[in-house]
Amino acid sequence: TAVPTDTPPPPQPTEETPLATETPVPTAAPVRRADVMRIYPEVNSRVVVVRHANACSSPDDIAADAVRQMLDAAIVELTGIGDAQEAWHTLFDPTEQIAIKVNTINHYGTSVPLAYAVAEKLQAIGVVAENIVIFDRNMGELQRAGYAINEDGPGVRCRATRGYGEPRDVAGTTQQLSDIFLACDALINLPLLKQHGFSGLTFAMKNHYGSIDRPSSIHFDNCAPGIAALNALPEIRDRTRLIIGDVLKMCPANSNQAVVGNTLLMSFDPVAHDYVGMQILTDWLSANGGNPARVTGQAKHLATAAALGLGTDDPAHIDRRELAL
Repeated sequence: TAVPTDTPPPPQPTEETPLATETPVPTAAPVRRADVMRIYPEVNSRVVVVRHANACSSPDDIAADAVRQMLDAAIVELTGIGDAQEAWHTLFDPTEQIAIKVNTINHYGTSVPLAYAVAEKLQAIGVVAENIVIFDRNMGELQRAGYAINEDGPGVRCRATRGYGEPRDVAGTTQQLSDIFLACDALINLPLLKQHGFSGLTFAMKNHYGSIDRPSSIHFDNCAPGIAALNALPEIRDRTRLIIGDVLKMCPANSNQAVVGNTLLMSFDPVAHDYVGMQILTDWLSANGGNPARVTGQAKHLATAAALGLGTDDPAHIDRRELAL
């Protein structure tokens, strides 16, 4: 009978025969910004609509914590990157000068907690606070909307345009761009959804009427050629990195009356973004005895901008994503 012996030791790895468990695991290549920011006609243009029932208790009371949650959920859904901070870092470089264009014309403006929550997200990826500027055309309008002016002190800057330069032809008029806009590397467009007497609605594309010196001269023909031509300028088209539409509150009748919306939109496509915003606005009007046909009949700039290749106003090519928090 054979005498049992000790079990021989397992083979040890050598340079020629490494153990299978030590085989290097390939790492995913970093996501490129250009691959994330694709819109129609490369792909269907994605518009994220995120809602939070507790984001806005009244037009003057915005819950900052809810807004932060909405921003993170929206940017993950928009980019397809699973981590919100990584998504922000993919879109923005910590060394960049970043401008945040708000809308503060008339009584209601872009929600202050929203603008500063966006600035917080940028600082979390390493952007220096002093390299972020929240701006609009007029100091008094910023203050009336609740923004604290910080022209050159420590922290996130907030100021109005000081001057204009770089004359450009816009729909047959000469327009100059805000000094803040011209100084930035990247821009985040942060408009407030409003009905408008000429263009049907004010949202992302019309928000740039506050980035130029003579907006009154391009209100003709329902603002259609003006809005489209302005957004087609390379300075605006190439610098705009992200659009975040403020529908936490909105102005469905006029700029001095607001209602609770509890919603944010996020997109790379200004045309698709504004098309979805128009749907939200007209749905509210239909449900509350308003006239949605007035909005859709005047919003001719959507088709004009789409024809210039700025995005799409065709719902068949809009990838609308709905989130409820």
